[in-house]
Amino acid sequence: MPTGIRIDLTFSGEQVSGSSGCNTYGGLFQAIGGSISLGALHSTQMACDHQVMEAEAAYLRALEGSTAYEATSTTLHLTGGAADLSFIAATAASVSPSASPTQ
Repeated sequence: MPTGIRIDLTFSGEQVSGSSGCNTYGGLFQAIGGSISLGALHSTQMACDHQVMEAEAAYLRALEGSTAYEATSTTLHLTGGAADLSFIAATAASVSPSASPTQ
């Protein structure tokens, strides 16, 4: 992830939303017993630096492809997509990435 880029993820009811570095995104999700399924995510279409846009596309691919999760009161780990994603809770309702996605 390029330095200074913020990615976040918020769950509310059956909705997921957040900032993907340049644009904001949202969609539906379902999580049951360690499995997670995200519907097609919609996103704003602002243009940013090429490096940011590439990182954003990789993040959204990984997020949409996630099929499993492990969660504690402060962390969320999503797997099964193009890359594993790890988040640390910023508040009870939102989380931020703790590290760049790994492949």
